Amino acid sequence: MHIALFIPVLTFGGAEKVVITLANGLAEKGHKVDLILIKREGQLLHTVSDKVRLVPLGSKKTFLSVWKLRHYLQENRPDVLLSGLDNANIVSSIAMRVAKVNTKHIIALHTNLKQSYLRPRTKLHRFYPFIMRKLFPNADHFVAVSECVAKQSGNFLGLTNDRIKVIYNPVINGKIKEKALETVDNPWLNDPNYFTMVAAGRIFEAKDYPTMLRAFAKVLQEAPYARLIILGDGKQTIRREMEAIISKEKMNHAVELRGFVHNPYAYINKASLFVLSSRWEGFGNVLVEALYLGKQVISTACDCGPDEILQKGKFGSLVPVGKPDELAKAMIDKIKVKSYRDNEALSLHLKQMEDKYVVSKYEEFLQQRVEETKG
Repeated sequence: MHIALFIPVLTFGGAEKVVITLANGLAEKGHKVDLILIKREGQLLHTVSDKVRLVPLGSKKTFLSVWKLRHYLQENRPDVLLSGLDNANIVSSIAMRVAKVNTKHIIALHTNLKQSYLRPRTKLHRFYPFIMRKLFPNADHFVAVSECVAKQSGNFLGLTNDRIKVIYNPVINGKIKEKALETVDNPWLNDPNYFTMVAAGRIFEAKDYPTMLRAFAKVLQEAPYARLIILGDGKQTIRREMEAIISKEKMNHAVELRGFVHNPYAYINKASLFVLSSRWEGFGNVLVEALYLGKQVISTACDCGPDEILQKGKFGSLVPVGKPDELAKAMIDKIKVKSYRDNEALSLHLKQMEDKYVVSKYEEFLQQRVEETKG
């Protein structure tokens, strides 16, 4: 198969890592794979296999790339175009309509669209629901990263269940444990006298780090030896809000906003506890990674992902969204008592998220779509 994958840039993010894993895995299986980008840049660019052809469109913004993407489709005529992230999905939908090619268009749903647009982040985002509902149903099929995303986004777009295939993200690979063993130059993580919690993810509204910080302030009252490291960069307005909370609660000695790191696995592996405080997720890749590294985890029971990953609390603690008191209580409980977990059951559960397993699932699914075209 000739497979094209379209994602704007390869910045550090869950969806971007998924696309790279799929591109590399499908190319390794002998397929011709093009990875289409707006710009040839991003922290993850170096992780793309030499077997994958990078196709930078050379546009300044995603929405300005419609005609260049149309030209690519007409010149290359791939069997399948798999797009991911909202902007790329919108642009792909328009480009497919004007290109008039036989390429199958598959839209990957990485987030809970219903939740994402309850609070539009910009004036333009207010129009996204209307645009998506007009354009997306024209796609040939959809892949959702969780059952919850399939249900919520399907309802949001007015799609029937048979048009959405659920395939979990290819989160687990052999390099995670290798990278996890690298050293970390952090006194808290290297001192057993501290109970160090780690959180990881881009700083933006969905992650709700302010709630995590308010919860941690309560934890320090009972466990002054607790520490918190937050990995990731993002919106400066939210970072300033976080810094204000840290200052107000006098937690500068106990909280580090570490920013972007190339190897979060080493931090997670050294941590006593991994915490996710999201208002919403598409899946929650980092939860899977933390479980794979054998960490105790706490997550909000947000839509979508954590409930499925943690199997309704079987493999980690679930707390209500936006409730610092509840989150603080769960943190303190983890400090006091290490929970029992059925590791054999967890191992079987995580196999669905191994990269080779997921790549094979995608290969099978895409091949079926191409055969429909030939039929």
